[in-house]
Amino acid sequence: MAGGTDMQEIIKEGLKVPRDARGRQRLAELVERGEFEALDPAAALPARPRYLVTFMRSVTTAFRIRSATVVTVTNQAPRPNLVTVSYFLGFSSNTTPVGATSFVIPPDFSVDFATRNLPDALTVVNSVPNPELTFDEGRAIVSSRLPQIGVSSRIYYTAGDGDEELLAITDSKVVLFDQGNNGD
Repeated sequence: MAGGTDMQEIIKEGLKVPRDARGRQRLAELVERGEFEALDPAAALPARPRYLVTFMRSVTTAFRIRSATVVTVTNQAPRPNLVTVSYFLGFSSNTTPVGATSFVIPPDFSVDFATRNLPDALTVVNSVPNPELTFDEGRAIVSSRLPQIGVSSRIYYTAGDGDEELLAITDSKVVLFDQGNNGD
């Protein structure tokens, strides 16, 4: 998207852009200045793990109850920030994720990363791994180039082939990466 990218190209690529006029204006300004760009997958490697989401679940088959994990990240840095969410199975090391997704988040914007897509009526998912996770349980690691991010995580439990019935939403504990949990 670098060099000559405009808002119409971003929308055509399928990215969900802000609905409010102020958010669209801010995003358009970042595009014009060249601060919102496509990522080369090799360059998208996270700079540093920041947070651990202690429980992730994403299931679409074998059960009547479906689930998807949504991790919301807000960029509090004064510059665009490359953020990556990597998903790991419960009985595996932190070296081989089952899925990962990255997004350059403009300052003061929030982005929803999810294990798979959900209907917009539940939440607007901005970034999912390819392929989407459909039978996975474990944890997620949130990494970023700049340290100023806020993170929350929740699991949506749904029913129906298209997730049309919301059954419950639960919060997952988010802790600083590589540090113990204080038991709170």
